[in-house]
This record gives sequence, structure tokens and C-alpha cells, in this order.
Amino acid sequence: MRPSTPTDRIYLDHAATTPLCREAREAMLPWLTDSYGNPSSLHREGRHAKDAIDSARETVSKALGCLFAEVLFTSGGTEAANLAIVGAALQYRDAGRDTILLGASEHHCVLHTEAILSALGYRVTLVPVDREARLDRDALDSLVDERVLLVSCMHANNELGTINPIREIADRVHRVGALLHCDAVQTFHAPGQGWTAQDLDADILTASGHKIYGPKGIGAIYIRAGVKLKPLIAGGGQERDVRGGTENVAAIAGFAAAVQLDSPDPGPIRAARDRFVELLRPHGAMESVAGYARVLPGHAHVRFAEIDAESMLIVLDRMGLSASSGSACSSGSIEPSHVLLACGYSDLESRMGLRFTFGRGASVELAAQAAERVIRAVEQIRGSRSSRR
Repeated sequence: MRPSTPTDRIYLDHAATTPLCREAREAMLPWLTDSYGNPSSLHREGRHAKDAIDSARETVSKALGCLFAEVLFTSGGTEAANLAIVGAALQYRDAGRDTILLGASEHHCVLHTEAILSALGYRVTLVPVDREARLDRDALDSLVDERVLLVSCMHANNELGTINPIREIADRVHRVGALLHCDAVQTFHAPGQGWTAQDLDADILTASGHKIYGPKGIGAIYIRAGVKLKPLIAGGGQERDVRGGTENVAAIAGFAAAVQLDSPDPGPIRAARDRFVELLRPHGAMESVAGYARVLPGHAHVRFAEIDAESMLIVLDRMGLSASSGSACSSGSIEPSHVLLACGYSDLESRMGLRFTFGRGASVELAAQAAERVIRAVEQIRGSRSSRR
């Protein structure tokens, strides 16, 4: 195999975002050009736009296996999660429940609602997770009681790719009459994920378009019939009075087009991931999960001793490989991963985590090329440090 060159870029950050598929782009184009009506207008152009939104809602609700009226569109997964959690907190302030439980390894869009919830008078408690970022169900059992209004737990962790048994968690939550919000951004319409909202039994479920080869700036929220949320954005009554503002028709159409495509075949993606990890093991790669049976097929999360993620990502980018640490970037430096910290890793170890995520077009050949670049990056960093000693 010829050595790969930096000009042949390899993108292994599909958990962060995916490329826009042709079908989504084509579905969006009319709404960016000649079809520009406001869907709230009564004239023909407005009705045409409203029909497009209704068609998209039908597509997404069918994919979720839920009622048409149970799906609303948002600007993305972050807004959807905020609406789910804060909207419920506002709606049920007089319900006699003063506690909200958040998984300790949730995405920041969930964890950072804590300040708002506290200001509203709620007690926010983080539910511990195990070494692989799955919710500790014994801890959940000890925390969930009649004072709990809502529990938020992601279906699959965005950094490690580990999958939570949401149906089992839902049974525990519903036993005390609490609501369950499930952040399904990483699993909705994802490879190997054939579930419906009824399968998961969550009361509120959130998803995002740009994780499934649709456009950025569009998300969806499933709200089980009978559950009510206070709007966070007041406006002209759009999205059933739950989310004000003129709808982004182009993005909604693109989202629906991506949903209509078959989910990527998990077989080649899993084979590529497995080969990639296999090639890295002899070079000191420490895997963050013990096995891949309950992990999304495209996720590989590894650490290399004494090599921080920031150094690796800079070198890998120069070598033409795009990956991530899964950590938040603040003031130009990568912070320790809050997910790894929640899993019990040290501050130093939590700065080493590297996330590689495969998507459509993955192959074992691509995996071998990517692994070769990672190995070269590790050797380069180790060699550089040795020469300075």
C-alpha cells in the first residue's frame, strides 16, 4: 500500500457532523430559490411551504413510529434538548416535584441547563455513570422517587458510542410517575439503529439533522401525546404554539430527505472500525470500552499514554486526518473530557481521549490508511519528546 499523503484527507468525525447528502441538497434547493413563501401565509406560496413542512413532519413521524402531531421541528438537537428539559420544568412547576436528574456524561446541551433549572427552584442531581459512560442503574434506583419530575439520559454517548438500555431506564423512571427525556441525536436513523419511539418508551425524544447526512440548523423533538412543554421561544404560534418563529423550510425539507434514505449499512462501518482498532493496539492504543457489542458501529475511542489529545489532533490534521477529542474547546486549549471524568478517569487521562467515528463509504482499506496516519503521529510525537530529553 502506498503511503497516504496529506492531500488525501480522511474524515473520521461523523459523530460531530456528516456531509450533506445529494438527496437532501436537492430537496433544499427549491426553498432557497423560487419557492420562498412563508408557511404561515394564506396565499398559494405560503400554502405550498406549509405543505412541504407537513410532508416532512409525516416523514419524520413515520421514521419515529409516532403520531404526526407528536413531532415538532427546532433549530437543532441543542434547542430540542433545552426545550425538552426546561420546557417541562416550566410546564410542571406546580406539580409538586422539585428534582431533575441528568446523566453525568450527557452532552453539554443537557448538562448546561442546570443553571436555568436551579434558577427555577429545581434541585438538579447528576446520576453517576459506569466506566463506559452508561447510566448506573443502581444509582438511578436510589435517586428516582416521587419528587423527581424528569430524568434525561442519552441513548448513545457521543464520545464513547456506548448505548444505554433506554427501555429499561424508562421502566424505572415511569414507576414513580416521572418523565424521561432521551437525547437520541447519535442514534436516530443511524447505522444499525432500527428503533421507534415506542420501543424506547421515552416521553420526550430529541434528534438532529446534520448527524444523518442532512443539513445543519434543523432538529426534531418527539413529545408523547399528553405531555406538555412550555415554549422557550414565543412567537406567532408556529409548531403548535410550542416553538415560535418562521420555520426553516429548506432545512426541514433537507432533513426529511435524509430521513427517507436507507440508514447506512452498519456492516462495512463496523468492519472498518474493528480493523482500525486492531491495527492501533500493537502501538499502545488503550481502548475506552471493553467490547463493542453495545457500542455504535462507527465509534472508536482510544488513548495513547502520555500523549494529549490536543497534540495528536494538530498532528493528525496536518497529516490529513480529521478526528476529535470529544472535548469542549475553550480559549484555544482542549479541556479534559467531562465524559471521561464522569467515567472515573483522572484529569490527565481525560485529556488523552481521541474519538474516531466512521460513516458512509467506510472500508477496511480506508481504516488501514487512517491507522497508518495515527501510528505515524504517535511515533512523531514520541520521537519529538525523546529528542528533547
